[in-house]
Amino acid sequence: RQRKYDTRRIDRQYAEETDVYVMLYNSYADALYAYGMGFGFDNETVKDVIHDIFLDIMTRQVDLGRIVNIKAYLFRIVHNRLVDLHRSRVDKCDLSDRELSPKQREALLLRFVYEMEYDDIAVILDATPHAVRKFVSKGLGKLRKGRECGKTMKIAT
Repeated sequence: RQRKYDTRRIDRQYAEETDVYVMLYNSYADALYAYGMGFGFDNETVKDVIHDIFLDIMTRQVDLGRIVNIKAYLFRIVHNRLVDLHRSRVDKCDLSDRELSPKQREALLLRFVYEMEYDDIAVILDATPHAVRKFVSKGLGKLRKGRECGKTMKIAT
């Protein structure tokens, strides 16, 4: 019996019978990398974070069967690690009112680039779906206003 490895849940028996970690890595590493690059970190830092995450999952033998949505779970871990890394560094950015806030930038990226649902984005951003809708709406408003002013804004680098 053949199973899809990108299902929302992976049962423990399937994880033990296959190299599910390799399949998960192959399925999500590129998307996680692109998502992580949107935080403004360099290439190697993002790769290191992703590799560390998968190494942690394997060595701690995370029960993947208890995770309701693997994709949202992985994106959330990348989000947390990169936010922690950002907090540990000196913040040299001063956001003006016209620039997107980090939450707006991330919500727009997840919604329109990764085509995620508001509920999944809410899990990743640790916010309510209503708050995510507001991040997206206000972010789009800032992008429109910036375009009107002739200013180019990037959602992801």
